[in-house]
Amino acid sequence: MPKAINYKANSVVYFSGDFDERVFLLNTGSIALTSIDIETGEQVTDYIKTGEFFGVKSALGNYPREESAMVLTDSIVYSFTSKEFEAFAQTNTRIILQMIKVFSRQLRTIHRQLASLLDSEEETNPEEGLFNVMNAFYSSQHYKAAGQVGARYKTIYPGGKYISQVEQIIRSTAEVTGRSFGNAEGHNNESVIMPHEKPAPVSDGTVHLAYNKAEDLFEKEEYEAAYDQYHAVIEAGAGEEITDNAYIGAGKSLYAKKEYVRCLQLLTGFISQHPKSVKIGDALMYLGMCYMDMERPDKAIAFFDKAAILSGAGIIGKIRELQKECSSRLQGA
Repeated sequence: MPKAINYKANSVVYFSGDFDERVFLLNTGSIALTSIDIETGEQVTDYIKTGEFFGVKSALGNYPREESAMVLTDSIVYSFTSKEFEAFAQTNTRIILQMIKVFSRQLRTIHRQLASLLDSEEETNPEEGLFNVMNAFYSSQHYKAAGQVGARYKTIYPGGKYISQVEQIIRSTAEVTGRSFGNAEGHNNESVIMPHEKPAPVSDGTVHLAYNKAEDLFEKEEYEAAYDQYHAVIEAGAGEEITDNAYIGAGKSLYAKKEYVRCLQLLTGFISQHPKSVKIGDALMYLGMCYMDMERPDKAIAFFDKAAILSGAGIIGKIRELQKECSSRLQGA
């Protein structure tokens, strides 16, 4: 049976790039879908009407979300699994016809945009193209292919513009297969990841002590140990507040280690799973910081702007400074 979910204004149902098998139906409220026009590169916003489904294509096609779903006013949304939606649609031919019309219109739009791009006289930068292909494979969780494309990039462009991000993704692809939430057990041909002492299991009675220890380790700049300790707190499944704080702690530890790709994965997942958390602003800020350090101020500014709306008083000053820095980089680009 579909589940009714209440979303507060300024929360997020899902982000572009997320993997999610759910289909949503807007019951009450207002939701906007934001995406990037492939022809102009500008943001496009579509507004969901009451009674409309959204998230259908990516859920049924099993590929990443193409758009972000932002909640404008307090809303009630029904969540269907793919199987529930398919069963429901089979008994409602009107829904099938509506979906066909929508998809046909979208396909025509995409075809027009692609035709315009192909007719453009603007030359494509092959280095940037190779980098984008690697990112696309990584975002869709085709890690082996992403690693292979990254290795090809290193061979062709050893001093390229994106070499630091490429090397990071190559390391991450070597680690990501077979690891749990925070522990990379694999190794690549260049180096072996040496095991280090893991924190003891955390119980309800020790969760606050474990979290305080994680904070102390972070302050001492022992980021790997701090990350493992935050992870232990998350796995304990304690209260919402301390778990959310532990997610942010784990994210900031990865950021401090300059493991930007893993930080993006962790905090994007956190936002998707905890859209009502009071720590959404913190997560968005760190996502923006990752993109800033990956020399993508164009992506970072969107996260900072949203973080400024959703953050508390404790970090708004820092976010304002990051917005100014990001704007300066964009103007100087």
